Amino acid sequence: MDPHTPEEVTMKVLVAVGSKYGATREVARRIADELRERGFEVDLQDACDVQGVHYYEAVVLGSAVYGGLWRRDASYLVKEHLAELKAKDVWLFSVGMETVVEPGQPLDEADGFARDIDAHDHARFPGALDWDKLNVGEKALIKVLNPPKGDFRDFTAVREWAAGVADQLESIAAQ
Repeated sequence: MDPHTPEEVTMKVLVAVGSKYGATREVARRIADELRERGFEVDLQDACDVQGVHYYEAVVLGSAVYGGLWRRDASYLVKEHLAELKAKDVWLFSVGMETVVEPGQPLDEADGFARDIDAHDHARFPGALDWDKLNVGEKALIKVLNPPKGDFRDFTAVREWAAGVADQLESIAAQ
């Protein structure tokens, strides 16, 4: 390598996800793919498999949302690594059907996580609801809430959001 040519710096990014049936994992995969295409070194992991966040310069963390709550593995990851995440560049995303019980009510607990770790952004994407994959308890809850059933994921919106994350990461890396 020419000693006068600056070496390209690759930023290591973790994309971690809490997904029960795989729909949210597919959203995370699309985000990871976009970041890789932009030249970032990306590890895609289920939130329950993340051993630590200290290896990464940036973190993109998302979860399926059920009744306003993130999956336990994703929320545990935030709570367990709160101080480290607060010191990093972090983006959050939630995937699910949005239901607001009262005006002004937060849509999910991730709004609080975003504030706690000073995340750059918290994006919400519509999810997929496959009735056949639900267990008996979930079906009972779904009957009460009566959300639309089907796949409402918007992968164009996901890709655009991920491209925006990549733009911000490039600016951060250039500093």
